[in-house]
Formats: sequence, C-alpha cells, structure tokens
Amino acid sequence: MKVSVLGAGAIGSMFGGLLRQHNPELELVLVARGEHGAAMRNSGKVGLIGPWGRYDVPVMVTDKPAEIRRSDLVLFTVKSQATEEAIRAAAPFIDDAIVVSIQNGINHRILAQFIRHDSLVMGMTATNMAVLEPGSVSLQLNGATILGSVPGRDATKAVGTAATLLRSTGLPVDPHPNVLGVQYNKLAINVLGYASCLSASNFITEAILDKPWRRSVALPLLRECIAAYDAAGIELARIPGVPDVYGFRRFLRLLEVPLLGAALRAGARAKFNRKPIVFSLYQDLLRKKATEIDFINGEIVRLLNERGGDAPYNALVVQMVHELEARGDGTFFSRDEVIQRFEALK
Repeated sequence: MKVSVLGAGAIGSMFGGLLRQHNPELELVLVARGEHGAAMRNSGKVGLIGPWGRYDVPVMVTDKPAEIRRSDLVLFTVKSQATEEAIRAAAPFIDDAIVVSIQNGINHRILAQFIRHDSLVMGMTATNMAVLEPGSVSLQLNGATILGSVPGRDATKAVGTAATLLRSTGLPVDPHPNVLGVQYNKLAINVLGYASCLSASNFITEAILDKPWRRSVALPLLRECIAAYDAAGIELARIPGVPDVYGFRRFLRLLEVPLLGAALRAGARAKFNRKPIVFSLYQDLLRKKATEIDFINGEIVRLLNERGGDAPYNALVVQMVHELEARGDGTFFSRDEVIQRFEALK
C-alpha cells in the first residue's frame, strides 16, 4: 500500500510517520517544503516525540506533487490558504486514491471541485502537534480524529477504509455522520486560540485563565461564533473528549465562581504549564510566514457578513494578525495591548 501526505507539516508528518512506524511495509511519501521538509529530506527520517518517547522513522520526502502517483490514500494537510493551489497541482496525480483532508479551515467546497464524491473524506483532529524544530514533531495533546463524508455526498466506504488505516497509528480515529458540525466546533476553539497568539500567550494559563483576557477577548469572540452558527443553521456536533462551544462557554463562566474557579484554574495551570498547546498560527508568525487567519476567525466574519450581520471582534483578530504579518519581524503585541483594542470595540 502507498500513502502520500500533501503538506507534511506537524499533523501530516506525525500521522504519516506513525503509519510508517507501525506498518513498515507501507510505502510513504511526504510532500513537504521549507526548513522542516529540508531537514527530513537531508536526514531521510522524521523524529516523532510523544508518550512513546521518540521514534526516528525513515521517510521519503519530496517537494514534487507528481510523486503521489499510484497512492491508495492521500492525506491532505496543507494550510487552508494554500488549499486551492495545492489541490490543483496534485489533482492530475491522485487517480483513484482516497483523499483525507485534515485541516483547520472548512475547505470541502474547494476540494469537492477536484475529488470524486465517493473518494473525498473530511477530517478534524483534536490532537495538538507542533514542529518544535525542523525535522521533529511533538504530540503536545492527544485527542480524537474524526472522519466523515462531505455534506450531501456519500463516501461511507472511503471513510471506513481511511479510519481503519489511520487507527494503526495508535491515535484514536472514528467516523462521524456530521463531520462538518465537528469541524465548526473545533473552529470555535481555534478562534480563541488564534486570538491568544496575538500576544504569544499560553492559550490556557495566560489567556483563558486571565480574567481581563477572558472577559474582554474570549467571551465576545465566542458569542460571535455562536451567533454565526445560529445564523447559518449549522448543527454542531461534539468532539469526543472536548467540550462543545456551549460547554466551553460554561467552563469560562465557571472560572468566575470563587471556590470552583480557583480549583479549575489550579488544575489547568498544572497541566498546561507543563505542556502548552502550540497553535500553527503562532509558529507561522514566529517564522514570518503567511497565516490561515482568514479561514479561521475570518470564517466567522464571512458567515455573519453573508447573512447581513457583522463580527467586529473576529474581524479585529484578522486585522491584528495581518498587522503582525506586515511587520515581518516575528514580534507580537503585548497582552495588555490586545485587551485594550478589544475594549475599544465596546
């Protein structure tokens, strides 16, 4: 069997590497660019760090999409802003392969233009993986990966095949009848997480657990997410092991309760100070690369704008990220400055 990964960054390298580690007979091709791709290509391996310790897995790495020819399964893990360019370049070489998209953005409309309806599998992962140094990927937070068909299309057989194969990584992978609802639930968490990246803050301990940030930034952003989903008639589905949008809002409110809030904060600090969640947006800004902010917070803006509403808080996150991109020096705002700019919208 041949598996190829298009856009082998943190997620693609981890899934692809674990597949190869647990299935040595598998032919694996990683399509990757940048420093991470160069490091893997030069060493001929990818380092995978997780509860297992460290695996150094032999891999073939290329920057040529044509190398995915004759694949049985293609993992599509490119950044959302590169979706159309990447799928256009790869489409002539996909043949009859099952294509599994695991991305932060909601990109099925683009992919469905190029992939057969019974071969396209949409995915969402609640794992958090990070390229801590070129050539090595760390599993920061384990969680379920959910697969399903594009809304209105039936790829049940492809979903089952993909789930069976990806489970061999040792990570939890499950089919779901409403993968779009799961994706939008995860998107709301990323909306908040990407806002924490504006000040390079630890998402849990320095953002969510910080009362001024929670009140001025997190809750307004979450309100806009809920308003956007209601306006668009999106039926949300819960991510196994992760609170849904409404559950997360309840959690934020419980943090305000004196005794209970103190206990929750202490537990969260103990866990996430040790191993913080690392968002791809933060890594892209640090490395002075273009980000996918228009497909995360920008998706909430789009959903409401198309229905005659607005999302000023999410629009502000988009604006501020583009300001950091324009700086091009890998610097960030202070947390106080972020809070002040959000307060100014009231």
